[in-house]
Amino acid sequence: MNRLILALAISVLIARPGFTMQPPSTAADKRSSLEVDVTLPKGFARTTLMPGDGAQMNCYLRKGTGPTLVLVPGTWGGIWRFRTLIELLPQTIEIAVVELRWQSDHRPPSLEMSMEQISDDVLQAIRAMKLEQFVVAGHSIGGMIAVEIAGRDVPGLVGAIPMEGWTHHTVVRTAFDGTVVARLTEKEEAQRQANRARGRRHLTPEELDAIGTIWRRWDGYECLMRTSVPVLEIWGDRGGPRPGRDRLRIPDRTNIDLGWIPDASHLVLLEDPAEVSRLILEFLRRLN
Repeated sequence: MNRLILALAISVLIARPGFTMQPPSTAADKRSSLEVDVTLPKGFARTTLMPGDGAQMNCYLRKGTGPTLVLVPGTWGGIWRFRTLIELLPQTIEIAVVELRWQSDHRPPSLEMSMEQISDDVLQAIRAMKLEQFVVAGHSIGGMIAVEIAGRDVPGLVGAIPMEGWTHHTVVRTAFDGTVVARLTEKEEAQRQANRARGRRHLTPEELDAIGTIWRRWDGYECLMRTSVPVLEIWGDRGGPRPGRDRLRIPDRTNIDLGWIPDASHLVLLEDPAEVSRLILEFLRRLN
């Protein structure tokens, strides 16, 4: 009897003028029309590198002057993730982008991956592009790769710019009380979700799990202790007190500087690319 009464009530509502039944909206529905622009930024040429173990990875280069700025995307990124930053930087700067072995619809040939291995990939790409002098920069896992490479004796390396590249998986807790993303606008959150979906859609659950654990098995503190090149660590302060180097696990050395972006979080490239660009340009000028 209760079901009959409910059915009658619904039929009355549907019959009312102007009433239409629609499925409840969800965040995914709101994101469905948001697309990620994956076209190449102006002036870049692409090549595909095969490291030798069955992997494939894309490399991009825009010719210019000065040390080459080598950009390495975050875990679920690609060259498209640097589009706004690239547009903000002068056209005269030579820029290379090295995507990782699972990015741009490539699949990793093995689930056995490490920070050392994917850093080797990036260095192999740099050698293939014949870059004589370069600054390695990256966001998130790309920033960790920048730290790993900075700790090696690499010919031609003149600087490193890790952007939110945690030296250890505990830093998010010790420095930021577990806060990764904060204070995003509705538009920024929609873009974050679209970017994440674009970077993950071609991968299996097993591959996603293997990729997502690489950074948890690595510690970059000793890399920063032994590096001799200038390093600029870029961080978002989450709108709160800025943690000290001890909580960030960054050695207090004269060749390592910190650049803070107010009110930004882990997604500094999305939240304030103009300030990221300014910090990078200041760093590059100091190298000259």
